[in-house]
Amino acid sequence: MKEPLKKMRWNDLNIIHLYEKNEVSPAADILIGGDFCPLRNYETRLLRGDRIFSDSLSRLFHQHDFTLVNLEAPLCAPALPTMSRLGFGLRCDPRIAKTLKALGIDAVGLANNHILDYRAEGLFQTMKTLEQASLLHAGAGRNLEDAERPLETICNGLRIGIWILAEKELNCAGENTPGSSFFSPERNLPRIAGMREKYDFLIIYLHAGHEFTSTPSPRIRSACRAFIDAGADLVIGHHPHVIQGVEQYGNGWIAYSLGNLVFDSDYVAAYPNTDRGFLVSLAAGRHHLNRLTLIPYKMTENYTVESLDEKDFSAFASGLQEISAPLREDAAFQKAWERNIRFRWETEYRQILRDFSRNFFNPDNSDYALRTGNLFTCPTHLEMFQEICRMHLEGKLNRDSES
Repeated sequence: MKEPLKKMRWNDLNIIHLYEKNEVSPAADILIGGDFCPLRNYETRLLRGDRIFSDSLSRLFHQHDFTLVNLEAPLCAPALPTMSRLGFGLRCDPRIAKTLKALGIDAVGLANNHILDYRAEGLFQTMKTLEQASLLHAGAGRNLEDAERPLETICNGLRIGIWILAEKELNCAGENTPGSSFFSPERNLPRIAGMREKYDFLIIYLHAGHEFTSTPSPRIRSACRAFIDAGADLVIGHHPHVIQGVEQYGNGWIAYSLGNLVFDSDYVAAYPNTDRGFLVSLAAGRHHLNRLTLIPYKMTENYTVESLDEKDFSAFASGLQEISAPLREDAAFQKAWERNIRFRWETEYRQILRDFSRNFFNPDNSDYALRTGNLFTCPTHLEMFQEICRMHLEGKLNRDSES
């Protein structure tokens, strides 16, 4: 985005108005959020009936024809076995499903890296609980065919298709085994043309990318653009826990990461800017946008989600402009990406490599091998290691080398 962002007030909210087309035609008003993981304090507040969204944000959820978020944790019984022998996994009380419905959420995506934390039974309980609460879901299922089925809804006479995909980790379904759909451009792209013909508006909802990085990797940028080239109208990403840039590309738009919507985790909170995110509000026509609006917010120390005041909004808008600008220029994009590699090397990956040599081949530490092996089989983690090696060989990995 080279032009200054258009900041406006809408329904008592400070918003960023990206695009509007002056056309009188049927449109579906859709609201999309990122990672919704009401652990710990958020779970307590929701089950107690406390408000977690500000009044202005609450109204927003109910004012749209259709609202979607990513459910980042299964809704299942705590006694189920976890994927890890250490007993660690993300899960929420099944009663959360009814609170989602009361919040005005119509559907949830299940394609993410935590959906199998409580194994197949955790997924099955989640699906059943959502259906009992009359919530639509897609992105995971009893087998790969089921998991890859797009979410479908009809809004204002328009048939909307949302294909929900996740990074390929330990979460993925197989031909005869349950799990999530998976993000693989070679596999995904050939199906886009058929979906474009079937739906009036096609959204790719993607749980992928590098955590805590403000710039998408070259692999993610290339794939998201390829989705648009193949016929998708809009690509929306989540998973990095922080926001990433937004760009208009070809005949569509890409929001690379919406950031956290609701997330209570000490590990995540230790990183900067994980308390901020934005919702995407759009008016979808027949393979075009009538309107595209971003609604920023912040998670508070009181475990609520509030709209931004003027000071916070100004900082948010400036930050979004800064991280979006390099997306259109390859040299600037590469420089921004390499800054993020240095950050991840210093904050996590250096220690991962130190621990790896001591623990991976230890026969008494098979759980470590399971978790760490994923770092070398997941395309995103493997990409980071490859980039770290490249930058080390080029003498670019240390901050002193940054120009």
